[in-house]
Amino acid sequence: MEKFKKPFLLLLSAGIMAACSQEKKIEGNPEIYAEANDYHQKSLDLREEILELEKQVKEAGIDYSELKDQLKTWDKDIIEVPGYEHAHDDHESHDHEHGEAHEGHKERKYHVHNPSKPFSDAEHLDYQKVLYEEMVLIHGKFKRLLTPEVMESDSASTSKQ
Repeated sequence: MEKFKKPFLLLLSAGIMAACSQEKKIEGNPEIYAEANDYHQKSLDLREEILELEKQVKEAGIDYSELKDQLKTWDKDIIEVPGYEHAHDDHESHDHEHGEAHEGHKERKYHVHNPSKPFSDAEHLDYQKVLYEEMVLIHGKFKRLLTPEVMESDSASTSKQ
């Protein structure tokens, strides 16, 4: 009996490891999910730009409370695309320099932690398109706040008070 125990345990361990390492099976069209992820990544690119724009707006003393509320809503609504979730690995196990990305994974300052929604592939694509369009508008509003004429009018109205 002992003779079979060790090979059995090795085989069982190998089977468990293989089962755990397989990627999750996601139903739907992979091309649609890839397009949805493209929109998602473009949204995140703009959101990260806004992190820097926010600093500039704060430093300029410009009131952006309305935009801050819009960002909070967007931040609550954004979800990752199934099959493209970012990893929550600890950095100690990584074998890359800080700031260097894994293949197909861009290191980001902004991360999404909202639970996914039970959408079809087409619904995920539509949802990511809408969120991208919203982010384009919010980004444009931040850029507008930092144009010289808006900054001058805002500082003039602040100094009158």
